[in-house]
Amino acid sequence: MSKAKNKATSPSEVLRNLGIFKATDAIAAGVSQPTLSRLTAARTIVRSERGLYYHPGADIDPSEIDFAIACTKFGNDALIGGLTSLFRHGLIAQVPDRIWVVVPSGVKSENSLYRCLRTKHDPTVGIDEHGHYRIANLERSLIEGLQFATKIGLQTALSAIRKALAERLTTEKKLHAMAKLLGAESAFAKSWEAIATE
Repeated sequence: MSKAKNKATSPSEVLRNLGIFKATDAIAAGVSQPTLSRLTAARTIVRSERGLYYHPGADIDPSEIDFAIACTKFGNDALIGGLTSLFRHGLIAQVPDRIWVVVPSGVKSENSLYRCLRTKHDPTVGIDEHGHYRIANLERSLIEGLQFATKIGLQTALSAIRKALAERLTTEKKLHAMAKLLGAESAFAKSWEAIATE
């Protein structure tokens, strides 16, 4: 067997291709738990938290690694949302002190790095895919801002919508369509007068 082939199939290379992964993913890809522990001790891979790792050499933008870790941690139906997505879309100025993640209603976390927004919304609606992570698109971010106003702050949610409309990043029609998809038509209708009359 050639050295090139050996290198291509080395445990480190396998894990680099996984990028961000759980221990179970590594084992399924053929990397044993002892090897995983050895590579972690050698700092070839980084242990983000118990059972969750990433390879520093993976093809992931360093500014997005925390988002990718969050989505891996919370599963395929999780997405970046709340204040984090509003900030990412340039709709609020204050950098959130935690990563806000929209998760299915049964998911819980006591990890202080995350603020979970539990919802029954369709996890496939209004999503921007970025390879290793998913984030609410602009319209979903704004409509969920209204729905989670008690957590996000009503004035923050309204200001973000006004900014998006003023900068022509979206339209009332697009917002209404997203509200309908998320079952949030009443929340949007109640807020529209305040948005439009500012």
